[in-house]
Amino acid sequence: MNGLAAATTGASINYNSSLPRWEWWPDAGPLDNGDRGQYLNLSSGVDIWYTTFGQKSNHTPVLLLHGGTGNSNQMYLQANILARSRQVILQEYAQESITRGEGRSPYANFDKFHYDDFTHDAIALLDHLNISRVAVVGWSDGAIVGLDLAMNYSSRVERVFAHGANLQANMSRPGLKDPIINSDSGSLDADFASNGTTYSVNGDGLTKRSKKRATDVYTCASLSPLPQNCSAMEAGVSLMWSTEPSWGPEALAKINCPVWVVDGDHDTSVERNQADALAAWIPFAGQLILPQVGHPALLEDSKFFNFAMEYFLDMKYDGVLPYY
Repeated sequence: MNGLAAATTGASINYNSSLPRWEWWPDAGPLDNGDRGQYLNLSSGVDIWYTTFGQKSNHTPVLLLHGGTGNSNQMYLQANILARSRQVILQEYAQESITRGEGRSPYANFDKFHYDDFTHDAIALLDHLNISRVAVVGWSDGAIVGLDLAMNYSSRVERVFAHGANLQANMSRPGLKDPIINSDSGSLDADFASNGTTYSVNGDGLTKRSKKRATDVYTCASLSPLPQNCSAMEAGVSLMWSTEPSWGPEALAKINCPVWVVDGDHDTSVERNQADALAAWIPFAGQLILPQVGHPALLEDSKFFNFAMEYFLDMKYDGVLPYY
């Protein structure tokens, strides 16, 4: 299968229609560069794994940031298609990947996770690569880091495609009485048992969670040089999720680049009020709710996701407003 076909349809061919698509969590897959990468040793003593490939062109390079306790291969369907027209950079922190300790980045020489640390690591990598400015495509924790970059390093970020981010750790504000949906999960959670209907039950909020599949070969245990530390890494990330992020409108108002806030309409890992608040509080942000997908929309419906992603990356902007 060539790169384009893999990037647009690779995940969908394995979909089992016996369950709703938003309950399907597809496996990660290989990068077109053979998963080749290298390590950058930071001054803090932390090693982060990264890879860069694709076509150097007039397009701004794209930094792809994966989800918490995940790895760069979760974004293979995006990286492979973007690499056909521009340079892509993927970074694995020390969490399981996008953050320190993740994926191939060893969980060593630090004991706590913070989104600001992941953001500093991304800037250190861009400095190392001598890349002055990037567009960011982030998923979940990666989207949070992308927004953190836009808030604190505005000169380095051209635009942010933020998929599945939350702005408050407990997801309790702006409140459970969300005008769009107010179910027990804070989002649509319909399944066959409910005949596809979601009922409002005034939920108490939830904590962002990740899922693992037994068939996935791209795991912390298989990628990390210190697999014995994977459980500790996952516990550390869960602890971070209980307290971070904690942004309000004043912080998000600092963002002055184009942003699309993107989420699946059946995302039960991040409440809908989080996407609504991000879109409302980031100046001139756009909001895109993807149909019939959940938190891993980039894998569940990569064809639609990639179309929207490339459309956003190619959009011409004049000042803060888009002109066509």
